[in-house]
Amino acid sequence: MKPGPGKCVHCLGKFQKRNWDHVFPKSWYPDTTPNNIEKWKIPTCKLCNDAYGKLEDDLLQRLGLCIDPDAQASSGITRKALRALDPAYAKGQKDKRLRKARREKLLREVRSGEDVSTENIYPGFEEKWGRPANEQRAIPLPAKSLRKLAEKITRGIFYIEDKKYIEHPYKIEFYALRDSDTEPVVELLEKHGKMYARGPGIVVQRVVAPEDGISSIFGITVWDQFRMYVSVMKEDE
Repeated sequence: MKPGPGKCVHCLGKFQKRNWDHVFPKSWYPDTTPNNIEKWKIPTCKLCNDAYGKLEDDLLQRLGLCIDPDAQASSGITRKALRALDPAYAKGQKDKRLRKARREKLLREVRSGEDVSTENIYPGFEEKWGRPANEQRAIPLPAKSLRKLAEKITRGIFYIEDKKYIEHPYKIEFYALRDSDTEPVVELLEKHGKMYARGPGIVVQRVVAPEDGISSIFGITVWDQFRMYVSVMKEDE
Protein backbone atom coordinates (compact mmCIF):
# COMPACT_ATOMS: atom_id res chain seq x y z
CA MET A 1 0.00 0.00 0.00
CA LYS A 2 1.31 3.44 -0.93
CA PRO A 3 1.84 6.02 1.83
CA GLY A 4 -0.80 8.49 0.64
CA PRO A 5 -0.72 12.32 0.76
CA GLY A 6 1.98 14.09 2.73
CA LYS A 7 5.51 15.42 2.72
CA CYS A 8 8.46 13.98 0.76
CA VAL A 9 11.30 13.09 3.13
CA HIS A 10 13.84 14.19 0.50
CA CYS A 11 12.67 17.47 -1.02
CA LEU A 12 10.15 18.31 1.76
CA GLY A 13 7.46 19.19 -0.78
CA LYS A 14 3.84 18.25 -0.13
CA PHE A 15 2.22 15.78 -2.53
CA GLN A 16 -1.14 14.08 -2.95
CA LYS A 17 0.60 10.93 -4.20
CA ARG A 18 3.78 9.48 -2.74
CA ASN A 19 5.80 6.30 -3.17
CA TRP A 20 7.88 4.21 -0.80
CA ASP A 21 11.64 4.58 -1.29
CA HIS A 22 14.26 2.30 0.25
CA VAL A 23 16.64 4.24 2.51
CA PHE A 24 19.43 1.83 1.67
CA PRO A 25 19.02 0.94 -2.03
CA LYS A 26 17.23 -2.39 -2.35
CA SER A 27 19.70 -3.74 -4.90
CA TRP A 28 22.60 -2.88 -2.58
CA TYR A 29 21.72 -5.51 0.02
CA PRO A 30 24.25 -8.37 -0.24
CA ASP A 31 23.26 -12.01 -0.64
CA THR A 32 24.17 -12.58 3.01
CA THR A 33 21.39 -10.30 4.28
CA PRO A 34 19.08 -12.29 6.62
CA ASN A 35 15.59 -12.85 5.18
CA ASN A 36 13.90 -11.42 8.26
CA ILE A 37 15.67 -8.04 8.04
CA GLU A 38 13.25 -5.17 7.52
CA LYS A 39 14.43 -3.02 4.64
CA TRP A 40 13.95 0.61 5.68
CA LYS A 41 11.45 2.56 3.58
CA ILE A 42 10.37 6.20 3.63
CA PRO A 43 7.61 8.17 1.84
CA THR A 44 8.86 10.26 -1.08
CA CYS A 45 7.58 11.99 -4.18
CA LYS A 46 7.90 10.24 -7.54
CA LEU A 47 10.43 12.76 -8.85
CA CYS A 48 12.86 12.19 -5.97
CA ASN A 49 12.26 8.44 -6.07
CA ASP A 50 13.11 8.23 -9.77
CA ALA A 51 16.15 10.50 -9.46
CA TYR A 52 17.59 8.47 -6.62
CA GLY A 53 16.95 5.24 -8.51
CA LYS A 54 19.15 6.39 -11.40
CA LEU A 55 21.84 7.73 -9.06
CA GLU A 56 21.95 4.49 -7.05
CA ASP A 57 22.17 2.30 -10.16
CA ASP A 58 25.12 4.32 -11.43
CA LEU A 59 26.91 4.21 -8.06
CA LEU A 60 26.32 0.46 -7.72
CA GLN A 61 27.96 -0.17 -11.09
CA ARG A 62 30.98 1.93 -10.12
CA LEU A 63 31.41 0.80 -6.53
CA GLY A 64 30.60 -2.80 -7.33
CA LEU A 65 33.68 -3.02 -9.55
CA CYS A 66 35.96 -1.68 -6.81
CA ILE A 67 35.02 -3.78 -3.77
CA ASP A 68 36.14 -7.21 -2.62
CA PRO A 69 33.74 -9.61 -4.37
CA ASP A 70 34.46 -12.38 -1.86
CA ALA A 71 33.75 -10.43 1.33
CA GLN A 72 30.69 -11.53 3.30
CA ALA A 73 29.39 -7.97 3.68
CA SER A 74 29.38 -7.43 -0.10
CA SER A 75 28.52 -10.91 -1.32
CA GLY A 76 26.85 -10.78 -4.73
CA ILE A 77 27.28 -7.02 -5.23
CA THR A 78 30.04 -7.25 -7.85
CA ARG A 79 27.98 -9.82 -9.74
CA LYS A 80 25.01 -7.42 -9.78
CA ALA A 81 27.22 -4.60 -11.06
CA LEU A 82 28.65 -6.71 -13.88
CA ARG A 83 25.24 -8.07 -14.82
CA ALA A 84 23.79 -4.54 -15.05
CA LEU A 85 26.47 -3.69 -17.64
CA ASP A 86 26.12 -6.90 -19.67
CA PRO A 87 23.87 -6.68 -22.78
CA ALA A 88 23.45 -10.46 -22.63
CA TYR A 89 21.06 -10.00 -19.68
CA ALA A 90 18.94 -7.37 -21.41
CA LYS A 91 15.14 -7.75 -21.42
CA GLY A 92 14.77 -6.21 -24.86
CA GLN A 93 16.53 -4.25 -27.58
CA LYS A 94 16.20 -0.91 -25.78
CA ASP A 95 17.58 -2.39 -22.56
CA LYS A 96 20.39 -3.98 -24.55
CA ARG A 97 21.39 -0.63 -26.04
CA LEU A 98 21.27 1.04 -22.62
CA ARG A 99 23.47 -1.61 -21.00
CA LYS A 100 25.96 -1.40 -23.83
CA ALA A 101 26.05 2.40 -23.62
CA ARG A 102 26.55 2.32 -19.84
CA ARG A 103 29.38 -0.19 -20.19
CA GLU A 104 31.13 1.81 -22.91
CA LYS A 105 30.76 5.05 -20.93
CA LEU A 106 32.24 3.45 -17.81
CA LEU A 107 35.14 1.93 -19.76
CA ARG A 108 35.95 5.35 -21.22
CA GLU A 109 36.17 6.77 -17.70
CA VAL A 110 38.52 4.10 -16.33
CA ARG A 111 41.93 5.46 -15.35
CA SER A 112 45.13 3.45 -15.09
CA GLY A 113 48.80 3.75 -14.19
CA GLU A 114 50.04 7.31 -13.82
CA ASP A 115 46.55 8.66 -14.47
CA VAL A 116 45.50 7.37 -11.03
CA SER A 117 46.15 10.00 -8.37
CA THR A 118 46.58 8.31 -4.99
CA GLU A 119 45.61 11.56 -3.26
CA ASN A 120 42.17 11.43 -4.83
CA ILE A 121 41.34 7.81 -4.05
CA TYR A 122 38.26 7.52 -1.85
CA PRO A 123 39.23 6.34 1.66
CA GLY A 124 38.86 2.57 1.90
CA PHE A 125 39.50 1.94 -1.79
CA GLU A 126 43.27 2.13 -1.72
CA GLU A 127 45.30 -0.63 -3.43
CA LYS A 128 45.02 -3.80 -1.32
CA TRP A 129 46.69 -6.41 -3.48
CA GLY A 130 50.19 -4.98 -3.84
CA ARG A 131 49.98 -4.52 -7.59
CA PRO A 132 52.41 -2.14 -9.32
CA ALA A 133 50.96 1.23 -10.37
CA ASN A 134 50.84 0.29 -14.07
CA GLU A 135 48.47 -2.60 -13.29
CA GLN A 136 46.07 -0.59 -11.13
CA ARG A 137 42.74 0.72 -12.41
CA ALA A 138 40.46 3.41 -11.02
CA ILE A 139 36.84 4.38 -11.67
CA PRO A 140 35.62 7.92 -10.91
CA LEU A 141 32.98 8.31 -8.22
CA PRO A 142 30.74 11.38 -8.67
CA ALA A 143 31.12 13.43 -5.48
CA LYS A 144 27.60 14.80 -5.85
CA SER A 145 26.16 11.29 -5.96
CA LEU A 146 27.97 10.27 -2.77
CA ARG A 147 26.71 13.41 -1.03
CA LYS A 148 23.17 12.70 -2.14
CA LEU A 149 23.37 9.09 -0.96
CA ALA A 150 24.69 10.16 2.46
CA GLU A 151 21.94 12.78 2.69
CA LYS A 152 19.28 10.21 1.80
CA ILE A 153 20.39 7.79 4.50
CA THR A 154 20.59 10.61 7.04
CA ARG A 155 17.10 11.91 6.28
CA GLY A 156 15.80 8.34 6.26
CA ILE A 157 17.15 7.48 9.70
CA PHE A 158 15.67 10.65 11.19
CA TYR A 159 12.28 9.86 9.70
CA ILE A 160 12.27 6.18 10.69
CA GLU A 161 13.60 6.75 14.21
CA ASP A 162 12.04 10.09 15.13
CA LYS A 163 9.45 10.86 12.44
CA LYS A 164 11.37 14.11 11.87
CA TYR A 165 12.20 15.97 8.67
CA ILE A 166 15.50 17.83 8.37
CA GLU A 167 14.48 21.37 7.45
CA HIS A 168 15.93 24.89 7.49
CA PRO A 169 17.92 26.13 9.37
CA TYR A 170 19.54 22.69 9.60
CA LYS A 171 21.98 21.60 6.92
CA ILE A 172 23.43 18.20 6.03
CA GLU A 173 27.16 18.05 5.29
CA PHE A 174 28.98 15.01 3.90
CA TYR A 175 32.63 14.13 4.64
CA ALA A 176 35.00 11.54 3.17
CA LEU A 177 37.62 11.11 5.90
CA ARG A 178 40.78 9.07 6.02
CA ASP A 179 41.36 6.85 9.04
CA SER A 180 43.97 9.26 10.38
CA ASP A 181 41.31 12.00 10.61
CA THR A 182 38.45 9.99 12.08
CA GLU A 183 39.63 9.27 15.63
CA PRO A 184 37.63 11.99 17.46
CA VAL A 185 34.51 11.27 15.37
CA VAL A 186 34.73 7.51 15.84
CA GLU A 187 35.33 7.95 19.57
CA LEU A 188 32.21 10.12 19.85
CA LEU A 189 30.08 7.65 17.90
CA GLU A 190 31.35 4.65 19.85
CA LYS A 191 30.83 6.32 23.22
CA HIS A 192 27.50 8.08 22.72
CA GLY A 193 26.03 6.86 19.44
CA LYS A 194 23.26 4.44 18.62
CA MET A 195 23.78 1.76 15.99
CA TYR A 196 21.37 0.90 13.19
CA ALA A 197 22.29 -2.21 11.19
CA ARG A 198 20.53 -3.83 8.24
CA GLY A 199 22.49 -7.07 8.05
CA PRO A 200 26.13 -6.93 6.99
CA GLY A 201 25.47 -4.55 4.08
CA ILE A 202 24.98 -1.32 6.00
CA VAL A 203 25.75 -0.13 9.50
CA VAL A 204 24.86 3.38 10.65
CA GLN A 205 25.95 5.02 13.88
CA ARG A 206 24.28 8.23 15.03
CA VAL A 207 24.79 10.55 17.96
CA VAL A 208 22.21 13.31 18.46
CA ALA A 209 22.47 16.43 20.62
CA PRO A 210 19.76 16.24 23.32
CA GLU A 211 19.30 20.03 23.25
CA ASP A 212 17.44 20.10 19.94
CA GLY A 213 17.18 16.44 18.91
CA ILE A 214 18.46 17.18 15.40
CA SER A 215 22.08 18.39 15.55
CA SER A 216 23.97 15.16 15.00
CA ILE A 217 26.91 13.19 13.66
CA PHE A 218 26.58 10.05 11.51
CA GLY A 219 29.01 7.32 10.57
CA ILE A 220 27.74 5.23 7.63
CA THR A 221 29.56 2.01 6.70
CA VAL A 222 28.60 0.25 3.47
CA TRP A 223 29.62 -3.38 2.75
CA ASP A 224 32.21 -3.01 5.54
CA GLN A 225 34.48 -1.44 2.92
CA PHE A 226 33.76 2.25 2.61
CA ARG A 227 32.54 4.90 5.02
CA MET A 228 30.73 8.19 4.85
CA TYR A 229 30.51 10.74 7.65
CA VAL A 230 27.72 13.26 7.99
CA SER A 231 26.94 16.21 10.21
CA VAL A 232 23.56 17.86 10.70
CA MET A 233 23.93 21.37 12.11
CA LYS A 234 22.24 24.75 11.98
CA GLU A 235 23.61 26.75 9.06
CA ASP A 236 24.81 29.60 11.27
CA GLU A 237 26.92 27.29 13.46
